[in-house]
Amino acid sequence: MIGARPMMRSVALGAAVAAAIGSGERAAGESSGGDHPSTTPRHFHFRVLNTLADVAAALEICWEANEPPLAQARPGMNVTVMLTFTRTGEIFGEPRFTYTTPEATAETKARYQRAAVAAIDACTPLPFSPGLGDALAGTPKVMPFIDRRNEKGI
Repeated sequence: MIGARPMMRSVALGAAVAAAIGSGERAAGESSGGDHPSTTPRHFHFRVLNTLADVAAALEICWEANEPPLAQARPGMNVTVMLTFTRTGEIFGEPRFTYTTPEATAETKARYQRAAVAAIDACTPLPFSPGLGDALAGTPKVMPFIDRRNEKGI
């Protein structure tokens, strides 16, 4: 089940994009990711976001920090979430899962849904610029969270 706060992920982005968007700072004592998410929630702090691409990049950072452990990974697993934001970057209403890789087991689907929720929780509220907040407020956005680890060529 999804928490009251959302999380998104869109495109695979490198560290250079992450650095350009924001600091991605974690609270003291939190790990930087690795093979499994920390039991301590990670909360990220980003500079003001001006575009939907900035939002996707910020969510990507949070997704990568909250993906399931590599030992439990399913390469190419896709969990897609529909989110609606307020002008201030908070989640409006409940995020809704709209797609999960159909071939995955129920346990794998649940694991990835929990990871997507953790990523959303870690990122929100997002620091929208006034223009971005006005553009996105109340408009549902579908955000895919895809596990690209262990895929050939990546």
